[in-house]
Amino acid sequence: MAHYGAAKAALNNYSQGLAKELAPLGVRVNIVTPGPIYTPGGDEVRKQITTAMGIADQQFMSTVPLQGRGGKSEELAEVIAFLVSDRSSYVTGRNHFVTGGWGELA
Repeated sequence: MAHYGAAKAALNNYSQGLAKELAPLGVRVNIVTPGPIYTPGGDEVRKQITTAMGIADQQFMSTVPLQGRGGKSEELAEVIAFLVSDRSSYVTGRNHFVTGGWGELA
């Protein structure tokens, strides 16, 4: 998982630089960091994590502060839809965590 963290940190720094550089042109740059989301890809990653930790999937999901469950792809999509809409016209240079509080509050 170290490689994921390093790549995500690089992406975060890159997006902040782009946001600053492109702001005068009216271009907004944001990124989204999903937490445990129920998708085929997310399920596979979660399986790798729980196997490495030696815990059951439900035990892992119980660590999510908000409702003790994984997120739905629709919940992630709603955040992205907001960010690409005019409703987020004053939002740029941010990393939006869609994690149910996992990682930040756990």
